[in-house]
Amino acid sequence: MKFSKLFSGVMLFAVFLYLSVFTVQKEVYAANSVSGDVTNANIKKIEKKLDNALAEIQAIKKENKSQSSQNYFSNIQLLGTLIGSYTYNIAKPVATNTPSAFEGNGNYGDNWQPDGFAVNNFDITLRRSPGTSSNPYGVGFHISLDFGQNIQFYKAYYGNTSYFTTPFQDRTPYDVRKAYININLPVGSGLDIHIGKEQELLGYEAFNPIRNWNNTYSLLDVVEPATLTGVFLTYNFVPALTSTLGIANTINSAVPIDNLPVIELNESYAATNMLTFNGGFVYGENSYLVGNGTGGSTSGQLYEDNLNKSFYGYIDGVFSPTADWSFVADYELGLGGGINGSVLSENGITASSYSGYPPLVQTSDSTYDKSRFYGIAGYIHHQHNYGFGQVAETLRETAAYDQNGLWEMTSAPGTGYTYIDSTLTFAYQPSFKNFKDVQFRFELEHQGSNHNVYLDSNGLQTHSQQNTINLMVLYSF
Repeated sequence: MKFSKLFSGVMLFAVFLYLSVFTVQKEVYAANSVSGDVTNANIKKIEKKLDNALAEIQAIKKENKSQSSQNYFSNIQLLGTLIGSYTYNIAKPVATNTPSAFEGNGNYGDNWQPDGFAVNNFDITLRRSPGTSSNPYGVGFHISLDFGQNIQFYKAYYGNTSYFTTPFQDRTPYDVRKAYININLPVGSGLDIHIGKEQELLGYEAFNPIRNWNNTYSLLDVVEPATLTGVFLTYNFVPALTSTLGIANTINSAVPIDNLPVIELNESYAATNMLTFNGGFVYGENSYLVGNGTGGSTSGQLYEDNLNKSFYGYIDGVFSPTADWSFVADYELGLGGGINGSVLSENGITASSYSGYPPLVQTSDSTYDKSRFYGIAGYIHHQHNYGFGQVAETLRETAAYDQNGLWEMTSAPGTGYTYIDSTLTFAYQPSFKNFKDVQFRFELEHQGSNHNVYLDSNGLQTHSQQNTINLMVLYSF
C-alpha cells in the first residue's frame, strides 16, 4: 500500500516536472523566435565589418610589399630655394676692387652690391633620410649645390691663395655647401653620424635664408668659420640635451681658422617647452699665413702654424612664450692665437716686408697677430597668421668689438674697433594657393663704427655710419 502511494507520488512529480520543463522550453523557443531576426541582423553587420577589415589588411599588405620592392633611391627628396633682392645704400658708395676694401657695403659679407638687383642664392638639395618612420636606422645622404652672390662669401678657397686674395665680387658664384653621408645607428636612443662636408653650427645665425629672420647677416656671422669637413656625431644623452661632436678640417676664407684639423662641439638643451639654450665652439690650429707681397718666395705661399691655436665659441638662449613671439640673446667670442715667429724665421719672412693676410701685428718676440673678438646680439621676433597669410616683424641689435683690428674685414691692424648693427625687417608670406611658398621681406639696416670704415661715392673710407634698404623675395620648393 505504501509502495503504490510512493509510486503514484513519483509519477505525479515526473508529470509535473515534464510539464514545467515543456512550458519553459516553449517560452524560450518563443523568445528566440522573436529575437532571431535581430540576432541575424547583428551577425550580418559583423560579417560586413570583418569583410571591410580584411580588405583593408590586404591593401596594407599590398602597400608594404610595394614599398619593400622599391630601390634605395626611390626615397630621395628634391628641395630648392631661389632668392633675389634689391639693395640700395643711401651713401652711394663705389665698390673698389682691392683686398683691403673689396665691397661697396662695408662689412656686408652678403649683399655687398651697393645699388642694384642680385640673385642672392639658388640652392638645389638632394637628400635621403637614413631610415623610415617605422625604422629610423639606416644610411642616407645630403648634397646641397649653391649658386649666387651670397655664396661668394661663404664658399672656401681650398688652398688657392690667389682666389683667397680675390675680392668677393670676383669670386666664382657657386659651391658645394653640403655633401655628407648620414648614418643612423641603433645605439641607445640613436646615434646620428655625418661624414663629409657641412656648414658650421656656431652662433644663432646660420647660412639658411629660409629659416633666418633677416635679409642680411650680422657682423658676428662674418667672423665665424663657414664649413667643416670631417666626421660629426650627434647623440641625446638625455631627451632634452642634444650633443654634436665634430672632428674635421675647417674651410673658410674670412677668419684665422682654416684648412687645418679642429674640434667642434655643440650642445642644445631644451630647459622647457618655451626656453632653449645653445652653446659650442671650434678649436684648432691657426690656419694660414698667406704671403702675397713682393717678398720673392713668399708670394702666394700658404704656411701652416701648428704651435698656436684659435678658438671661436658662442652661447645663446631662445625664449618663445607663445607661437607668435621669440626672444634671443647671443654672445660670441673669437680668440686668435697668432702666428708664431718661428714660422716667419724658418721661411725667411720678415714682418717689415710682409704684406698679406692676416696683417702682421707684433705682440711679442715670438707671436704675431694675437687678437680677441667678441660680440652680443639680441633678436625680437613676432609673427602671426591671418586669413590672407603670415605677417612677421624682426628687430635685431648687435654690437661687436675687434680688439686688435684683425677679425673684421674693414679693420686696420693694431687698432681697436667697435661696430653696431641694427635691422628692422618686415616679412609677408601669402596664404594664396600659388604664392604659399613665397615670402617677401623688406629690411632697413643701420651700421656704425668708431672709425671711418665705410666707403663714399669716391670709394674712400670717409664714413663711420651707413644706411641700407633691402627688398628680398624668397621662393622654396
